[in-house]
Amino acid sequence: MGLLDSLFGGMESSSKLTPQESFAGILMGASGCDGHIADDEVSGLITCLVRMKLYQRYDGRQYGKTLNKLHGFMKKKGVDALIDACTETLPQELRRAAFANACDIVLADGVVEQDEKVFMERLRDKLQLDPKVAKTIAEVMVIKNKG
Repeated sequence: MGLLDSLFGGMESSSKLTPQESFAGILMGASGCDGHIADDEVSGLITCLVRMKLYQRYDGRQYGKTLNKLHGFMKKKGVDALIDACTETLPQELRRAAFANACDIVLADGVVEQDEKVFMERLRDKLQLDPKVAKTIAEVMVIKNKG
């Protein structure tokens, strides 16, 4: 690692993510997995985080710092590397919730592109979710987003 990497590297592999960063990172990955982040996806991400007990002690500055850190990592290393880092440190009890909210974000703009389908399948695998459970979660999110 060079001098500038240590100063401006952002999220390095040696630093362990917090549960909050891991969860938000998965949602950030869902937002950006198709190569762009739509306004509906950003809105869904923020709404999700604000509602969760996991973030009850977060203020606006902490949200901004976390999202900027994750976005910088995603731009630098890509969505797959972000998801690898996040799923590695996401607590087991948050895995289904992360998958459900990622589905919700992917469905927010009303169109599920091939990149998003591939992302969701990879996320299901990385989270080690049973395919039947993941399918049920996805079906519920489709119903939720029809309205």
